[in-house]
Amino acid sequence: MARTKEITRRRSDSLVTWTRFHLPVEREWPTWAVDHENVHFGPLDDVTGVRKGWLGRMVEDPEQAAYIIEWEDLEHLKQFRSSPACAAFLQNLPENDHSLQLSRDGSSSEQSSSSVEDASSSSSPASRFLTLRESTQRPKSDVEGRVTFNAFLVPHKQGHETTRSAYHALRDELCSFQPRGFEFIAGTGLHWECYMNTWFFALEEDQWVQNKFGKSEQTDENTDGRTVICEFHLWPQEYGATPEHEEASASDPEAKASWNEAVAKVMPPVTAWVQERWDVLPLPYYEPPYEPTEEELEHHRKLEEFIKYHRENPKPEVRWCGTRF
Repeated sequence: MARTKEITRRRSDSLVTWTRFHLPVEREWPTWAVDHENVHFGPLDDVTGVRKGWLGRMVEDPEQAAYIIEWEDLEHLKQFRSSPACAAFLQNLPENDHSLQLSRDGSSSEQSSSSVEDASSSSSPASRFLTLRESTQRPKSDVEGRVTFNAFLVPHKQGHETTRSAYHALRDELCSFQPRGFEFIAGTGLHWECYMNTWFFALEEDQWVQNKFGKSEQTDENTDGRTVICEFHLWPQEYGATPEHEEASASDPEAKASWNEAVAKVMPPVTAWVQERWDVLPLPYYEPPYEPTEEELEHHRKLEEFIKYHRENPKPEVRWCGTRF
């Protein structure tokens, strides 16, 4: 498949979806009702437009997981959401322990299938997909490893450029912000603020956003609305960060106070803020077995015949007697 090999392409803004689901701690990966060659991508295996994938677990609540998918563009995501693969994808990513039990109980399969159908069609399938658009084309690390995730709510009125100004205010304040425990980066000579933060705008909210910030009252483009701006504060191992660094920072009351002080400087326009801690791992890629071409097979056959012939018919040994003068 195209995503199993590197493709040279122009740098473009990332489009990413987060689908939160329940995953028991004893299960490393979700399983799918139908076997797929690429077991970690499941129903996404044959979906065009998928660039990469990650699996995340919330540090504070490890049974809260997320499938994180990077897409080529919004059109491919829309095509996926209207396809049968979307229903199959959501069916094996239950939102809670109750729906997981329903999917395992054969007698409740009809009820489970019905509820998944509702969730993926008439009852707003967007509720399972938090859709994020990267806000900058700066070089950055992927959002993986230990990550501090921040979501900021910014209400805005029609005709006012509050979203962009709020984003710049957040960037100006937090791009150079070092919470306690992050001092290990000092002295490396890196412009670390370019690699330790990455920012996204929420194009489409999911149920998690509504649970945290309330349901949006915006009904059309002519009414007041809101924007969710997301910042991922990275703790990348290639620059010396470890989970222990992040754990120490998260458990330090002064570190939490420093976060509160930094965010308070941009409230307003920010009116609400949620912070979570995540462990994010890239999905393993399935590499299909290499199948040689007919020409390669013929070349290999001739080479084996050549070696076999000369083993069976060695040339006479030639001795050098030398010449006396």
